[in-house]
Amino acid sequence: MISPAFLEGAGRWRGIGLVSGLLVALAPPASLLLPGLWPFPDLAPEFFVSIGRSLGVGAGAALLGLAAGLPVGLIAGLYLFPLRRLFLAMLALPLVIPSFLWAIGLSSLRIESGLPPDSLLSGASGSVLAFTAFTTPLVALATYLAVSGLSETQVQAARIAGGEGIVLRYALGAVLPVAVVVALLGGVLTLSDPGPGQILGFRGVAADILTSFAALYDFGLAARQSAVLGVAVLVCSVPVLVYTARGLAHALMARSPNPVDPIPWCVAMRVGPVLCAVVAAMILAAPLIGLVLPVLGRLEWAAALETVRRTAANTVAYALLAGFVAAGLGLGLAICAGRAPSLRRVLFAGLVVVFVLPPALGALGTIFVASGAPAWLDPVVRSRSTVGAVLGLRLVPVPAILFVRALGQMPASWALAASVHGVGLGRYGLRVLLPFMAPTFGLAVLLVALLATADVGTVLLLQPPGEDSLPVSIFTVMANAPGSLVAALCLAYVATAGAAIVLGGLAIRVLGGHRLPGGAHPGSMVPR
Repeated sequence: MISPAFLEGAGRWRGIGLVSGLLVALAPPASLLLPGLWPFPDLAPEFFVSIGRSLGVGAGAALLGLAAGLPVGLIAGLYLFPLRRLFLAMLALPLVIPSFLWAIGLSSLRIESGLPPDSLLSGASGSVLAFTAFTTPLVALATYLAVSGLSETQVQAARIAGGEGIVLRYALGAVLPVAVVVALLGGVLTLSDPGPGQILGFRGVAADILTSFAALYDFGLAARQSAVLGVAVLVCSVPVLVYTARGLAHALMARSPNPVDPIPWCVAMRVGPVLCAVVAAMILAAPLIGLVLPVLGRLEWAAALETVRRTAANTVAYALLAGFVAAGLGLGLAICAGRAPSLRRVLFAGLVVVFVLPPALGALGTIFVASGAPAWLDPVVRSRSTVGAVLGLRLVPVPAILFVRALGQMPASWALAASVHGVGLGRYGLRVLLPFMAPTFGLAVLLVALLATADVGTVLLLQPPGEDSLPVSIFTVMANAPGSLVAALCLAYVATAGAAIVLGGLAIRVLGGHRLPGGAHPGSMVPR
């Protein structure tokens, strides 16, 4: 019988399992990088120009997201104010919406307003605005979670020492590393997204990679371009990650026994709603108005609902499979990392590598493997399961961080006490570990499913014929379908994503209310 203390002890299995899990997550892109990088010929100078343009757009989106999202997350984490939960839910919406939908809204608004093609709503500036709708809520929610990791004792001590001004000052210093790194990662993710640029007339590096592959079907060229892009991203990211690593690890792994509770404050009661409303309007108003205006002229709801009905099964299948694959692998990685700081650093480094590699690289690597695979491997490399699995491997960092944080909040004494009383590892897992981790597992599946649905490029490249999802269907018909139909499809997707966020939030609150013996409850890692 294996003792539950096995989960708290050191051993070679941790390092072997951690490295193996990271290699599995990196398998799709590595399958193209390894054969495609040798020999390494010169790339066209225009490609490096595209990298520079994309880096500029990503930097602009990261800076705007940091400037707008940091104060919102800080105030929402420390203070209560009217409509606070509603504003947080509104900010979460752009995270699960494909970026090209916001670009369609901006383009439609420009056309409806009669603005010229080179206006603020097109080109590089329009792409920055479209990507800012993603980076701003990403920074805001990450800051909110970092604030929830602060101790009530620390906050009360700062409040006694100098009032709310001191609280804001020291809380800002505590969460700033998280906000900076998350903004940086948000800007990095924009480099691999070709959608807004193709719609708004901006030629970025992601579009160049897909275009060169579609025109030449050259796996080696795509691998070399993706590798150069990944190196450029690492060169820009590593200095910031090194500088903020200590503060980031402390903020992410904070597990105070008495987390800070938001309180009402007269200034926050007035400033909070105004600030959140301004930020929400900045990232949501223009795209949504651009989507609503075409629908007012001509209703296309019948055709839109038929498209939703046709693609619903595939959309759900891709999303759920990605969620379970990512959550399962993320939980395994978190268990292997355990409580050892060195293993956690290795895990974070590997997750950063997974994030910075372009998503198209994993899809192209899978196509490269499938092109030489026999027919009997079709269920593995040429099916809906392939799409979901590749999406899940790409999004493993999301559940991995959640599970590392959750396991850090689980007392080690539980496993040791079970071991002393002769409880086996299997029974301990079913009676203690599984109930404790269930809310986090459900949250991880939900988040990954929503994020996977918004990934159009991977599904577009890997989907079997006729098995498209709703976002892919919108992306493929937007050039030829009437603007009113495209807008109706986009609004249907936005409404569905909003309903999923609301239902997911309700489910998390219900699961978070179940307590385990001793006063601990499995929803303690879920943000309030």
